Amino acid sequence: MSMVDAVHIPEDDLIQYALGTLPELQLGNLTAHISLCNQCRADLARIQVELASFAAVQPMEELPTGARERFMKKLNAKPSESKLTQIRDNNRVFIAGRTFHEWLQTPMPLKILSGALAAALLFVAYDDVAHIHQIRDLLPEMKRFEAETSELTELKQFLKGNGAQQVSLREKPQLQKNPEGHALYSATSGKLIFTAANMPAVPTGKAYELWVIPAKGGAPIPAGTFKPDLQGNAAVIFPTIPSNVQAAAFGVTVEDEAGSSAPTSPIILSGQ
Repeated sequence: MSMVDAVHIPEDDLIQYALGTLPELQLGNLTAHISLCNQCRADLARIQVELASFAAVQPMEELPTGARERFMKKLNAKPSESKLTQIRDNNRVFIAGRTFHEWLQTPMPLKILSGALAAALLFVAYDDVAHIHQIRDLLPEMKRFEAETSELTELKQFLKGNGAQQVSLREKPQLQKNPEGHALYSATSGKLIFTAANMPAVPTGKAYELWVIPAKGGAPIPAGTFKPDLQGNAAVIFPTIPSNVQAAAFGVTVEDEAGSSAPTSPIILSGQ
């Protein structure tokens, strides 16, 4: 009997295993199978109990000459010589199990199981690749959301902060559409928010530029360029300004689109 292909150990082999009459190689194979198979382990325990019970009621006497050899010959007889084996071979359940066992020994079950395993692996791999692509597609959106959240948090903290200087800028001289601007400035952090309304459109290649006039004197500090929309509205948020610069006033001029290092007259808006 091959332990690689067997489903369970036959009862005759279990009896020989219990009596210790199996060859060394077969004994090792059966021991490995019994250690993993609950049914065969239970059948072996039952056989050991039956043999022990039988031995307990038998009188102790010398075995007749040749008795052991005759017993071993009968034990090793072909299945057809065993009445128990004949009954078992005629049992429908055993026949069906043996037919299934023989089918398992053919290449077809291995091919079916291999195909099913390959299909399962392909499905898992495809599902993993699909999830990786979905995550990769979401990464830019996640980064953009994180950047917007960080900027919004910083804006809220600045608006709630103390010591911010708020200035309203108005037309100088007064124009018909009444342009105006409003600045919220913190000298400590150097953060500035500027909004403008009713601003006329600028010529091509030109832009408005916001200026911070230091309170301690010195050259005006550029605080960003802007162009109004069709309604004349515009905004400058958090331009690059040195910190701890106290502002005496703010002004708006028309400069080249790239910006200027010094304001050019006339001053369109100013305030302090």
